[in-house]
Amino acid sequence: MQTWKCGKKYKMTKWTDYIRTVPDYPIAGINFYDLNSLFAGPVYRKAMKELKIKTECRFKKREPTYIIGIESRGFVLGGVLAYAMKLPFIMVRKAGSKYPGVLLEESYTLEYGKATLTLQTGLLGHTDRCIIVDDLIATGGSIMATKRLIEQTGASVLGASTVIDLENVRQEPLHLDIAYLERIK
Repeated sequence: MQTWKCGKKYKMTKWTDYIRTVPDYPIAGINFYDLNSLFAGPVYRKAMKELKIKTECRFKKREPTYIIGIESRGFVLGGVLAYAMKLPFIMVRKAGSKYPGVLLEESYTLEYGKATLTLQTGLLGHTDRCIIVDDLIATGGSIMATKRLIEQTGASVLGASTVIDLENVRQEPLHLDIAYLERIK
């Protein structure tokens, strides 16, 4: 048994055992962690329950006001966390998605290219405290781009919540508080 900082006991699960890894996808040298296999598998509910507990342990005392999910798997995880934590949910979408109204945009670099994310204006304000949710954090590009989008609204970012933290692919630390199910160093 292990003990979390907030005192809850749990049996350690190696979550990557339930996630299909596709080598050399989308380009050579990149391992793609296909969380669809976790979502469709027998331990999905257990994973979401543990992610909720870890997220609450890390952030609840700082009184988050929103869960922000990054397209697309962040929508799955973020929706579950928002519901379980009784918080509103906001989507950050990829550029080019049909999204009405005025949009904020932020570009970032992936391990294999560039991308841009968008956030609708008018959803967040200066008193809001947000938790960003995505399936995994690799270089941190999409998480940090989302953080910058949120900060453009005047809101603050408490940190991030993810299933897999691929710390081993980052060149530099993110300086962001992260709740995760599994970290690969």
